[in-house]
Amino acid sequence: MEMIERDPTCDPYYDPPGWTPPKWRRTMSFFWESIAKPPGERRYVNKLDRGLLFYLMLSYFIKALDQRNINNAYVSGMKQALHLNGNQYNYFTTMFNCGYLAGSIPSQISLSFARPSIMIPSCELFWSVLVFVQCRASSDKYLYACRFLQGFAESICFPTMMMIIGSWYKPEEIAKRVVIWDMTSTIASMFSGYLQAAIYTNLNGVSGFAGWQWLFIIDGVISLPIALLGFFAIPDFPTTTRALWLTDRDKEYSIRRMTEVGKKGPKKMTVKRFWKILCGWRFWAFITPYAAYITGAGTYMNLWLQAEHYSVQMINILPTIGNAIALVSAYLFAILSDLTRWRWQLAIVTLLPYVFGNLVLGIWNVPFGLKFAANLVPSIGQPFFPLFMAWISDIFQDDTELRGYLPAIGNAVWYAQYAWFPVVAFPAQKAPHYPWGYWAALGLTILNIVGIYTCYLANMWDVKRRGQVVNKYGLYVDREDLVDYEQSSLGDVKGGYIGEVVQEVGDVDIERDSDLIVMKEK
Repeated sequence: MEMIERDPTCDPYYDPPGWTPPKWRRTMSFFWESIAKPPGERRYVNKLDRGLLFYLMLSYFIKALDQRNINNAYVSGMKQALHLNGNQYNYFTTMFNCGYLAGSIPSQISLSFARPSIMIPSCELFWSVLVFVQCRASSDKYLYACRFLQGFAESICFPTMMMIIGSWYKPEEIAKRVVIWDMTSTIASMFSGYLQAAIYTNLNGVSGFAGWQWLFIIDGVISLPIALLGFFAIPDFPTTTRALWLTDRDKEYSIRRMTEVGKKGPKKMTVKRFWKILCGWRFWAFITPYAAYITGAGTYMNLWLQAEHYSVQMINILPTIGNAIALVSAYLFAILSDLTRWRWQLAIVTLLPYVFGNLVLGIWNVPFGLKFAANLVPSIGQPFFPLFMAWISDIFQDDTELRGYLPAIGNAVWYAQYAWFPVVAFPAQKAPHYPWGYWAALGLTILNIVGIYTCYLANMWDVKRRGQVVNKYGLYVDREDLVDYEQSSLGDVKGGYIGEVVQEVGDVDIERDSDLIVMKEK
């Protein structure tokens, strides 16, 4: 992939000297930080939001919609139509997970030879066709094949999109964007439930298709145009972008702002580099909490409602209450994360609702209202993954490929585990009561909490070992990567802004002096 060489010099259009936002902008920036940015930078960030973020939201929406529609179809007539009577419900998820597992690493390797702006939309087109053909399913084996191929195609999305977002946004911008992007999957779950309820009521039997078949057809119609949009909307990376919606001036500024943050551009992946990533402590330390994220509570609410003899419409609609809770929770957590930079701390907080839900459902013999709450309260913790990934984007800002391979291989490990775990811990024939499934999920959640804190301790050890310093964004960077274009030219780097306290990193004391950091050897 060709690297574009540009001179990242200061541009007053984006960074006007002496800019001070009005009070109302500072107040509104609590909800959306770009409101208080200088006009030029604000236009640039808004352009990223309209072009990159909006497309990624649409793409992730159809990914989640197409991934989860089979759950709604199963409880809306597909089970009876295909004579499914056992663990096929779990096997559909297992086959999807096996496909995802098989495609996770090859999809990231492919990015060394092809741009994300080509690979992601191409995979989206392929799985959109697969969604269409699932409406003609006549047996469980037909659906197994479709689900495997769909999982293989979708495996490129999450790690690559996360890598792209982390390459364009600053630390004070990223948590809200990652959360909003990730929460489109929650919106898709809500939409799928409402969509299936409406289809079952209005289209069941129309043109000879059952309601569950119409769900696949309509999902495919929604997916195709979004996939085509990706060829235009995805900008790749700041140093390799060919996006038509960014001007040359924007492209130069993109490199400058990411250099100032300390984020490095992509490098060609070689066997040596791949092996170095796999052998590094960073990779293995962060895989543990990644793989231990098994939610349990709330996942099988629709089967519980079915056992309680709710109508098809209510089975599809009631779980969306949890989706609504997740949306509100996600945005509040994102605001707090960007304001405080409490990444790992808030990630741990989001796991506590799962502790509650799994504990209550593990006990099981509790009042109906408490059981209902145990299925909904875990929705508060749905922002865990975006907050965790925002933290990874912050502390691994020096390695673009690691930010891609970590979620890719993490997903592979997670899906490998999830390929068998639901079948064993949450067998469909045992629904809605799983004697030990929720206890196992509770144990994994506690392991996740311990793993995150261990990652934090390991990262701080590495920071001290490397003698890193703090830049103006509060990120640890190598001393030679410390850049502040507001205070200096490329030839006279002085550092960045930090807080009022003295921070000690390795063998360097960092003090605040006239808003510049000063490094003093001990």
